[in-house]
Amino acid sequence: MHRFLVSPDSIKDDTVYISGEDLKHMVQVLRFKAGDQLLVFDGTGFEHEVELISIEKNKAIGQIIKTFKPNTEPRTRVILFQGMPKSDKMEWIIQKTVELGVYQIIPMFTRYSVVRSKSKNTDGKLERWNRISREACKQSGRVVIPEVKKPLEYNQALEAWNSMALNESNGLSIPVFLYENESEKCLKDLLKCYNINCVKAIGVFIGPEGGFSEEEINLAKNYDIIPVGLGKRILRTETASIAALSIIMYEMGEFDL
Repeated sequence: MHRFLVSPDSIKDDTVYISGEDLKHMVQVLRFKAGDQLLVFDGTGFEHEVELISIEKNKAIGQIIKTFKPNTEPRTRVILFQGMPKSDKMEWIIQKTVELGVYQIIPMFTRYSVVRSKSKNTDGKLERWNRISREACKQSGRVVIPEVKKPLEYNQALEAWNSMALNESNGLSIPVFLYENESEKCLKDLLKCYNINCVKAIGVFIGPEGGFSEEEINLAKNYDIIPVGLGKRILRTETASIAALSIIMYEMGEFDL
């Protein structure tokens, strides 16, 4: 059954209104007509089974048949702090980590970031990044849309995580940063030290192509952020983010049916 994302204000009582590009796709490509059924979600955690009542010039109107909450959102919130990579790697990272279950993505400028806040207009990219997140959410069956936040400087990102952890009053928060020279503790082993059901949030810091500088590593340790490795090989930044999310989701049982 086809899924459509609408804004929360497009659902009123038991009626759904679909317009814009989704309406165009529905009519011109999928050839929907009155009586056809579809799925609709608004990013708040619920999904609706809908039957189309009518299709007009500027909107389609549907009747909600059933509302339910799919079991597609991870119990633990994973916040990815991603060092800004070059070219279009960020788009790839957003798409794949959203599919895997990331809760929020915060790009950050580090010492070795090729893309810098003063040389690139990242504000113009933010809308596209969040559009990619929405599309990945739609494709993967998720019902909560991960937000891609405005890029922060590295020290600001550390402070942002610190504030998040302090606000987690009902459970444990674990921060880690991936470090290619860490030879004693890997991410998988670290997660086995905790009762994963008690962990409410995991912050994952990943550097750009050049990794983290020694100064940045020491600063992270001052914030009690734990250095971990991902095995015997050095991974590209876009590979590391996907590998880290995969390990975390596996340990949380998110790959179980």
